[in-house]
Amino acid sequence: MKVRVLKLGHAAKEVEVGAGTTVEEALQASGIEQDGYSVTVNGVGANLSASTREGDVIALVPKVEGGN
Repeated sequence: MKVRVLKLGHAAKEVEVGAGTTVEEALQASGIEQDGYSVTVNGVGANLSASTREGDVIALVPKVEGGN
């Protein structure tokens, strides 16, 4: 099955993964570094241990910190 991985400043990658693949495994297969980023799947915050499904869009979003 295929999932897409998006990260600001990088071209989107379509990755072929097997059934039961976790978000973390899909990110590793994409070769895109995830440190310092939050992860969403189909626009919703996701855990790295969540399973992926055909057509999922995994996005790496810069973490936002700070404020008063």
